[in-house]
Amino acid sequence: MSKSIGLRHLVIGGLLFLLPTLVLILLSGNSTYDTERGVTRFLNAFLTSYTIASVFFVVNMFQYSKSRQEPTAPWVSMTYAAILGIFVTFLLTSQGGFLMEENGSQRAQILYNIVHFIVTSLAILMAISIMVLLSFVNLESKEESEG
Repeated sequence: MSKSIGLRHLVIGGLLFLLPTLVLILLSGNSTYDTERGVTRFLNAFLTSYTIASVFFVVNMFQYSKSRQEPTAPWVSMTYAAILGIFVTFLLTSQGGFLMEENGSQRAQILYNIVHFIVTSLAILMAISIMVLLSFVNLESKEESEG
């Protein structure tokens, strides 16, 4: 029997991944939420996450290349990815307001994106740590449950 993942499983997995967003969209119905503002916020978050993650991976690949005795192979492409993210961010924020939410300047928008990314990341890390701590609290030893 083959262990490969079929197309049907990928489609079901993708739909399950998008299910919470689709439910929220359907439940919002005729709300007064501005769709353009939501798309702008999503694109800002995506660009910022891409850029910061690629800079992180440049450092990670630099350490990896030291362990593999290939000093430039892995991190050169990640450097290009980081430069591309920075370039696209500057290009799109300078195009007259497409990604400028309610900030007065390009620098303010980029700083806002970075601060928003840091706050969101800290919130996710705190939620993960609380869930891990709760799972450790709920563990029971086998001796207590058998007795």
